[in-house]
Amino acid sequence: MNLTPGTIKRYAYLFFWKKKDQERQVFIMISPIKNLAGRVTCASEMTRVACEPGQIENTCIRVDGILEQSLNEIYLFDTQTLHFEYVSSRAQLNLGYSMDRLRMMTPLDIKPEFDETSFRTMTNPLLHGEMKILIFETMHLRADGTLYPVEVHLQLFIQSGRAVFLAIILDITTRRRAEFALRESEERFRTIVNTIPQLAWIAEADGSRSWYNQRWYGYTGTTPEEMEGLGWQKVHHPEMLPKVMERWTSATAAGKAFDMEFPLRGADGQFRIFLTRAEPLRNVEGRVTQWFGTNTDVNEQRLGEKARREVERRFEVVMGNMSEGLIISDLAGQPLHWNPAALKMHDIGDTEEMPLNHHTFAQLYELSSVEGIALPFDQWPLTRILRGEHLQDLELRIGRVDRDWERIFSYSGALSHYGDDKELAFLIIKDITERKNAEDALWDAKVNLEHKVDERTAQLLAKSKEMENFCYSVSHDLRAPLRGIDGYSRLLLEEYHDQFDEEGRNFLINVRTATKHMTNLIDDLLAYSRLERRGVSRTAIELSSFVSNLLDQYQARSRNVRLTVEVSDFHVSVDPDGLAIALRNLIDNAFKFSGYASEPAIEIRAQAASSDCVLSVRDNGIGFDMRFYDKIFEIFQRLHRAEEYPGTGIGLAMVHKAMERIGGRVWAESQPGAGATFFLALPLSGTEPVALSRDG
Repeated sequence: MNLTPGTIKRYAYLFFWKKKDQERQVFIMISPIKNLAGRVTCASEMTRVACEPGQIENTCIRVDGILEQSLNEIYLFDTQTLHFEYVSSRAQLNLGYSMDRLRMMTPLDIKPEFDETSFRTMTNPLLHGEMKILIFETMHLRADGTLYPVEVHLQLFIQSGRAVFLAIILDITTRRRAEFALRESEERFRTIVNTIPQLAWIAEADGSRSWYNQRWYGYTGTTPEEMEGLGWQKVHHPEMLPKVMERWTSATAAGKAFDMEFPLRGADGQFRIFLTRAEPLRNVEGRVTQWFGTNTDVNEQRLGEKARREVERRFEVVMGNMSEGLIISDLAGQPLHWNPAALKMHDIGDTEEMPLNHHTFAQLYELSSVEGIALPFDQWPLTRILRGEHLQDLELRIGRVDRDWERIFSYSGALSHYGDDKELAFLIIKDITERKNAEDALWDAKVNLEHKVDERTAQLLAKSKEMENFCYSVSHDLRAPLRGIDGYSRLLLEEYHDQFDEEGRNFLINVRTATKHMTNLIDDLLAYSRLERRGVSRTAIELSSFVSNLLDQYQARSRNVRLTVEVSDFHVSVDPDGLAIALRNLIDNAFKFSGYASEPAIEIRAQAASSDCVLSVRDNGIGFDMRFYDKIFEIFQRLHRAEEYPGTGIGLAMVHKAMERIGGRVWAESQPGAGATFFLALPLSGTEPVALSRDG
């Protein structure tokens, strides 16, 4: 019979054997013993020697005494009637019946779970020789109505040629209690390990796992069948498994605790990092019989640590690349961190030269105001911050005591709170030496520039005065002779008309024409000069009304011209006088140059463009070549002969000057013989003027 630990069940046998001429009857019972995981680890054996048949008669008295002293219950009862014939004292005591009462009873009276049919069915194999002994567990009913568990060993016994049943009963109350306690302990163990947040498991001495808690199956999504033996390897990362196997094999071989972190695959297919620990369980001899292991999910913790390390690395990179200096100290003024910029600013080679504390720093450096007034130690930036002050761009001059070295720094900083009401002092430093030097140089340049500006302003005022005097001279000194020439030439034509021949009269007409042209030129020059000197007053006007009022001046000239006006109710912010000058010159030119067309046409339109209103004046006159575009807005520049198209060459220059002063722009588009379009960009009311390109 193969009685390996994995296959042992409870067996009981009755053997008859002979030693020389002696025959003995031996009773052997084998019971399995299980561990906490429910596996059979060993077995117990109980052997009892009955008696030699040849000595029964000689030892009856002695045997009766032994039977009465036995702790087991012993019964003899008839195989037919089932009535008890003998009941040991221990059985009478346990049942609470006297022997007289028991002789009238059968096993069915004390075994309530059986009736006669079921009992005889069970004992038939003994009667027919199919079994030597029958072992089973049941409950005995006491006289007081209570029950207690028993293990029955029942066999057929031949007494004086008559067959009776011999029952040896073991009271297994204590064993049941022990088994119950064991089951209760195992149940508590399983409840605990199924409740803990860790994945738990039990492995045999050879390293193969035999049990897992429910959290293991819940996390991995596996079944007990999948996890038999070395099935646990399926949930390990293939790249880590060889290293895990190597460490686990070494631990089981050495009988030492196993401790390792590695990823395990969850039911969702994702891997998480677990801290795995396994402790060996030893028997009384110190031999490892099992391993108890747990897997603790540390994925978030490790990811958090990785994130913190990444933040620390980023912090170091940022600190290493900051142009500003950063000094961090505790509340006692003890420096905790100087970034490279701070060391470089203070002319310190490396951290080994860094001052040990705030007072050591004061022995190497001295601080003063930018103007050079020395600062006492209690007014130094870090000292003030440690007192709770918040500094922002405090500019101080700093110098080294041991050598000629001086810089100007800007200090900012405050106390910063972090966990559990802890505080650190932060001091941020900017080296503003070059900036301050540049500011000083700029201030000197500004003073010089203001002086030069004053000089230049005085010169411009003088020039302006000269211009005013010139304009006065032009207005009075030049106009007077021209008026005389015009007047006398007119009188000659009127009073002495008949005394001149045709050629003489033409000469006088040319003189008058030139005089009129000169007068117009002087008027335009004066208007241009006044436009240059006049102040600018921007105001919001309604464009459609403004254009309509201006066109009223051209009613007589527009009778033979197809005039189209499309101007919506735009509100523009301009100088009304300046806009009137610009628009009047454009309309005059449109009438002048379209007058030679077969069907003169002029279009005045307005449309919004970004933050501006674009007002256009288009004619179908002679146009101009865009190659000469840059000349049309210059003073005295003409693209056509005065004899063909009269004018002074100042009108478009006045348009350009007017638009420049009111914050607008002017540009044009044209082709020879196809007319010309002039555009005025006017700021809409409530917006700032926007410069536009020539092509809009």
